[in-house]
Amino acid sequence: MEPKELSSRARAKQAQIRSAAERLFLHNGFAATSMDAITAEAGVSKQTVYSYYPSKEDLMVDVLKQLIQSLTENLFSIGNNPLNSREELQQVLNNLALQFISALMQSNYLALVRVIIAESSRFPQLGSLFRSTVPDQVMNSVSAILEQAKMNGLINVVDVHTAVRMFVGPLLTYILLDGLLVTDRPPQQPDPEDVKAIVRLYMKAL
Repeated sequence: MEPKELSSRARAKQAQIRSAAERLFLHNGFAATSMDAITAEAGVSKQTVYSYYPSKEDLMVDVLKQLIQSLTENLFSIGNNPLNSREELQQVLNNLALQFISALMQSNYLALVRVIIAESSRFPQLGSLFRSTVPDQVMNSVSAILEQAKMNGLINVVDVHTAVRMFVGPLLTYILLDGLLVTDRPPQQPDPEDVKAIVRLYMKAL
């Protein structure tokens, strides 16, 4: 039996609850956020909250799904970029690297990652859900770019999978050292020229 579609009023009420829960989960974490607190933040009755979410766990999963979707929707659309020269390949990789870092250095995204790391042992599905978004999107995009470049004779790479990880790894150092591990100030985006320098070195390896 198909789940009953919610009315526009019910969807708005659910979004109200979800937004309140998102603020509390990202600020306080899952364990420190009670359903009573979510009820008060949303300005609804506890009965209303439970009519949409039977448990705090269900609400947590829905919050994270919606947040991930809003942060990553159409993020890595590489389109049909021509790859007829190594210069064009380098430009495409530059753009993708800057997109990747910009996406993961958003304050909300870093807060989301911290929650997922803290709660992944309790909710194993969250790790898979997170990986299916930005990490997998960027790795699939890089893989497609390298396969096209290889087919066009621009690079000589035997193991594309390893080459993809070589590209993503250095970029993650910015996310880790200047993002996830920094909690006393806003995340600091790297200088685009530093990112381009990484891509130039990567091109030499190809």
